Amino acid sequence: MKRILKSKILLIIIVVLLSSCYYDEVVVFEGLPENVSLKNDVQIIFNRDCNSSGCHDAQGTHEPSLVPENSYNSLTQGYVNTVEPEKSKLYVAVDVGGMPEGRTPLSENDKKIILAWITEGAKNN
Repeated sequence: MKRILKSKILLIIIVVLLSSCYYDEVVVFEGLPENVSLKNDVQIIFNRDCNSSGCHDAQGTHEPSLVPENSYNSLTQGYVNTVEPEKSKLYVAVDVGGMPEGRTPLSENDKKIILAWITEGAKNN
């Protein structure tokens, strides 16, 4: 009887532990994502990797300024090329130019988000 009770308790503990485990689903884009927004997709990347610690900040330490209030105007002054998106200064910098400098390079998904935004016309959305 005690053995059955111990087995049931052990089973309950295992079920509780396993049900509390989770993982973040990582979406890997096969091609370019669609309907990319500067505010909701691209700016998140800039905020996380580019516009802090003296880089592309509001003080203009490194051009372009990628803080939310300046990023669109800064980028549309020669950093995006909607005719040939893959030749955009912004995309080239993150794809092969070593940005962010001295840190882990952007993921392939982040690069695709930036390229998709440029490809879709680099809208202020």
